[in-house]
Amino acid sequence: GQRSDLREIMAVSDLVLSLSRQPESFGRTVLEALSLGVPVLGYNHGGVGEQLGVFFPEGRVAPSDREALVRKCLTLASGRLGHLAAIPSLQDMCATTLAVYRGLVSDRPATIPNHSN
Repeated sequence: GQRSDLREIMAVSDLVLSLSRQPESFGRTVLEALSLGVPVLGYNHGGVGEQLGVFFPEGRVAPSDREALVRKCLTLASGRLGHLAAIPSLQDMCATTLAVYRGLVSDRPATIPNHSN
């Protein structure tokens, strides 16, 4: 079911796992947990793999590789897994996204579609 306290649950966690068998398009759980300073282990596909690749590469696990997942969990529990990269703020992410859109729009001549036919 739905929960409204996931932030609080992640904040008191030692580790968050993101193990969807289907690649997710964004991987929001990864960023939310990492922004709280909580390491994440997840399958290296889709948005989860991309987010981990940027912010916590040590957290990537080949999809469905349970043995590697257990090894990384044990490594993390022993304190031997790397450090977490800083997660950009919401404002920084929005500004970067808008800058990309502005760049795309400024590269095209202004045209008005003709739908009179």
